[in-house]
Amino acid sequence: MRDPAFDLVAALPRFAPEVRLHPDDPNRPSSIEWYLERTRLRRWRGLLRRDAVLLPVGCVTLEALRFYGNADRGGIDLYLDIPSGPHQQNTRHGFRPTGGRLNAPCYVNARSVPEDPEAFDIQFWFFYPFNGREARHITHEADWEHVTVRVTNASEPTLIAAYFSAHGQINGGWASPDECTEIDPVLRFTPAGNPIVYSALGSHASYPSAGSHKQMWPKARDRTSDGGPIWNTADDILLVEINGQPPKGSKNQFDWLWFSGRWGAIRKLAWPFAATGPVGPLHQPSWITEVQRPIT
Repeated sequence: MRDPAFDLVAALPRFAPEVRLHPDDPNRPSSIEWYLERTRLRRWRGLLRRDAVLLPVGCVTLEALRFYGNADRGGIDLYLDIPSGPHQQNTRHGFRPTGGRLNAPCYVNARSVPEDPEAFDIQFWFFYPFNGREARHITHEADWEHVTVRVTNASEPTLIAAYFSAHGQINGGWASPDECTEIDPVLRFTPAGNPIVYSALGSHASYPSAGSHKQMWPKARDRTSDGGPIWNTADDILLVEINGQPPKGSKNQFDWLWFSGRWGAIRKLAWPFAATGPVGPLHQPSWITEVQRPIT
């Protein structure tokens, strides 16, 4: 792996996306710490047994996730869930926007591109406490989404393209800053030069434009729109890893990354009304490389 040839920390605000949240979506992003404070850690024990509570609400910490969630200790059967009760909806809704703006951390994974030594990828990860049923999507607790910005690995990096992690083979893929083609949509920018990302209603999948986005059957269409809160991720960037290593001075700050369980409740018999929560970014294939078609 090659180190970045540029000042990565200084470059992050320049390439961090502006996320345009859907005006009708009540479920917004949050920080990891905020979510953990409002969830409990449980172990799935099978279809006919009651799941065990390992840590109640108020006791789930970053350190606990690293300890309990290690795959060698059976962490794959663990999950976080939002208890039912008067605070459930507030937790699902995440952070509240103020004056049309929203502030929440954006988690960054930076890595060299194995197939292109002249390029470097900067992944921006977004965390939502809840994936809602709006636009007929299937609900699940916790929702990890991301966008990858590919830049030239030079002392003065320039943007090559951005990868949008929309759901399904039809939409997920690269967007180019050049003229739109039949394969690649055009990438839009703010006046400050940051790429614009649209977060879909309910699913929070990422797209480069507003509108209706077809999914593979039987999935519902994704819908994106202007007019909702603006999330400028450059305001709160947390660099998590660089080529698989934590940044200097960040020891134990990102212990949650190693949690091998589910970030939302395990729902084995709830389909199609609800689904199991996702694993964390480190345990998703896209953390290592994007699996969609290459840039053309």
